[in-house]
Amino acid sequence: MSLYILDKDGTIVFAPPGKIPRKPEEQTLMPGVAETCASLIEAGDILAVASNQGGVAMGYLTLEEAEALVRDAAQKIGAAFYEFCPYHPQGTIPEFTKDAICRKPSPGMIVELQRRTGVAWRDIVFVGNSPEDWQAALAAGV
Repeated sequence: MSLYILDKDGTIVFAPPGKIPRKPEEQTLMPGVAETCASLIEAGDILAVASNQGGVAMGYLTLEEAEALVRDAAQKIGAAFYEFCPYHPQGTIPEFTKDAICRKPSPGMIVELQRRTGVAWRDIVFVGNSPEDWQAALAAGV
């Protein structure tokens, strides 16, 4: 059994060009994601989502909207767990403006998902589409 941690935006879902989704119905699964995730679950693997949601710090999204989007993406792929980070060091909303350990490229969300699931580090795979995703995976040793 492995734990597959997937990034949300650009890996699991996409939004129409030039639009920041604020509601779950405004994000669509990337091609092939549903089938691939179903195969992993059928094989006995666990899925989780880890997503930077700096739009909260920037004032584009509320904390509740960001969580609804991440939760929706997790539900669409059958993920049992999710984590998201609403912080950004250049934010405009004071309570969310900071450089937090949960924000990729830091490994905080990966570490938290490992803690919550108990899956051995050697059995964790992180899937993402950005340099920050790659750096977070390396920092976590997955």
